[in-house]
Amino acid sequence: KMKKVLLFGIFLFFQYGFSQTILDKNDAIFKGVKIENLQDPKFDYINNAKISWDFSTLDLSNKNVSIEVVTIYDCFNGENASDFKETIQVLNKENFVKKGSRDLIHIELMAKCFKWRLVLVENNQTKVSDWSYFSFLK
Repeated sequence: KMKKVLLFGIFLFFQYGFSQTILDKNDAIFKGVKIENLQDPKFDYINNAKISWDFSTLDLSNKNVSIEVVTIYDCFNGENASDFKETIQVLNKENFVKKGSRDLIHIELMAKCFKWRLVLVENNQTKVSDWSYFSFLK
């Protein structure tokens, strides 16, 4: 019984110890990201994704912006999915450009769907957008 209490305590510490606030969907940074369907050249029933961003008009000094994509096995759960294949940093501080895009191809990712979010770190405070869901299947 003590183990359960201890594990729960550790869980709470990680939930609140590394606090994140929600990045508003009306934030200019969030509005700078869009996702489009790209028809797969081989399969009629597949849409690939193109995720693009344009932060060229924004002042990003002292800000780190990243876009996380998580490929999912349990697609029927949508953005509440918890069975993940991998996390891809589409954009992060190592590969950061103010304007760009990346194609996410169904066959390359070997997944039927993914979820993505925006992460903004400013003055050591992390803000994350809500997860958005994308299915490769039409």
